[in-house]
Amino acid sequence: MELRRYREGDMEALARLGVAAFGGSVPDWEKNFDPAQNARLDPEQVHVIEEDDEVRASVTVLPMEVFVDGEPAAMGGVAAVMTHPAYRRRRYAGELMRAALEDMRARDIHLSMLAPFSHAFYRSFGYELANEAIEYTLKPTDLPTSAEQARLRAYREEDLPGMMALHEAEAREHQLCARRSEAYWRETLARDDYEAVVYESGEGVEGYVLYKISGWEEGREPPRRLDARELVAGTRGASEALISFLGALDPATFSVGYSTSRGDPLHPYLRSSYVSAKVEPDQMLRLVDVEGALGLLDRTVDRPLVLEVTDDVIAENAGEYTLGGAKVVRGAEAAERVKLDVRQLAQLFAGYLPARQLARRELVGPGSAGALDLLEQLFPVGDPWLFVPDHF
Repeated sequence: MELRRYREGDMEALARLGVAAFGGSVPDWEKNFDPAQNARLDPEQVHVIEEDDEVRASVTVLPMEVFVDGEPAAMGGVAAVMTHPAYRRRRYAGELMRAALEDMRARDIHLSMLAPFSHAFYRSFGYELANEAIEYTLKPTDLPTSAEQARLRAYREEDLPGMMALHEAEAREHQLCARRSEAYWRETLARDDYEAVVYESGEGVEGYVLYKISGWEEGREPPRRLDARELVAGTRGASEALISFLGALDPATFSVGYSTSRGDPLHPYLRSSYVSAKVEPDQMLRLVDVEGALGLLDRTVDRPLVLEVTDDVIAENAGEYTLGGAKVVRGAEAAERVKLDVRQLAQLFAGYLPARQLARRELVGPGSAGALDLLEQLFPVGDPWLFVPDHF
């Protein structure tokens, strides 16, 4: 068995592997491994297992940026973890994940995220669930309409800078939200199945929605569906107009899908909150380098706190870290301490779960009531979120 990086000439073999593992078509999978068509791809971060002259398994790490406390930070997005069905149960995926983590550490990438096919599998490599989404299925009549809808129009290329600015301003408010490059924006807007409308009241673009419309499906009621993949509004007028756009559809023909973060629910603001809303687990987070990841945070506390971290996958991460001063210190330099696993530290880092809730479930071990208070100060609950078009 040879575990190696991507080589020129691997594209077709990897595309066929993708079809065997997940379905789809060879041309579509080839786009994933073509830097000219995948703005996020770095072929040097595609890891491959080859045996008996066959490409049998692969994992891709996408070099991305996410916002941590409002500032961009490098993040390795783990995608296309795939093994040919004929060669499963041979620990190929595990070997690839270990290689990917080692490579991220060598590149000073402190954070990694992924969308799991199995939470248990990725927990075994130190990942833990770190955000979720509210998925709505709505009737157009569930939504209010507004005269502001008259200020909507179809997307034009000159709208892109304004849309990018709106997206980045919103993304900075969410821990672990992706920073989107102009190349990835253009790639997204060029997709055959994506459409966009913008709201403009004379002050430039103040909001937009990216959406998909399904074809007619016999036997489904209603037979078509509009999915709002991303709705960003910088003003109240924009928000009213974009929601009105969804509410103005013919209810006999369309249902509406809408995904949002748990911190920005839609149903409390509707005429009737009795709508279909489902909480969906989303991304998992791994602190690839604990010291480096903690150094990304911009937090202040009353006094220092020692985190006693365990990590059964990356031994270098295990140990004591003192937080609360000007920088993270490796070692114990304070009296108050908390014991916790790297997985729960990831959930706290994301702002996904409250420290006190984790303590009640004995998933973190504060040495005292004061230590738990400090842990809450260091890691307040936030609204971690990854917009749907940024999923990988």
